[in-house]
Amino acid sequence: MFEDVDIVLFCVSLIDYDEFSEDKNGVLINKMIASRQLFERTATHPTFQEKKFLLILNKFDLLEEKIEQVPLTQCEWFDDFNPVIGYNPNSSRSTSPSLAHRAFQYIAVKFKRLFKDLTDRKLYVSPATTGLEPDNVDEALKYAREVLKWKQEEPNYLNNELSSTSVEASSSS
Repeated sequence: MFEDVDIVLFCVSLIDYDEFSEDKNGVLINKMIASRQLFERTATHPTFQEKKFLLILNKFDLLEEKIEQVPLTQCEWFDDFNPVIGYNPNSSRSTSPSLAHRAFQYIAVKFKRLFKDLTDRKLYVSPATTGLEPDNVDEALKYAREVLKWKQEEPNYLNNELSSTSVEASSSS
């Protein structure tokens, strides 16, 4: 059924970290935890063991608004999220990435570590997307096409790979 699949696109809503839904047994479960569980089942499914995976973290625009009011630590998986915001006394603005960008990078790294632990392979992560903007979706799909072109895995530099400040070297394009 999936024999011609070359890449798995897995989309996760960035704003699900404090939202809940009922599982098949009627038990409330955090939507981000449910996404993680589905990701784990998909990543470890034998059909996809040789396939590349691209994680698309969606709804970045809504995360920018939400994270200012609702901390990411509302999700038990993210209980260690503690961003350090740098400040330059000679400037009236912050010198570090926004809280939303830090949360995006943190979530991306959590999924990358999980994927590496489950499969011993590299998870590609698309730059932050806003699903209602066609250009964002096009960029994510363009990135997926680029990933497919890469025949060899890049060298695995564990410290750089799992850094909280770098999701993908090419994600800034």
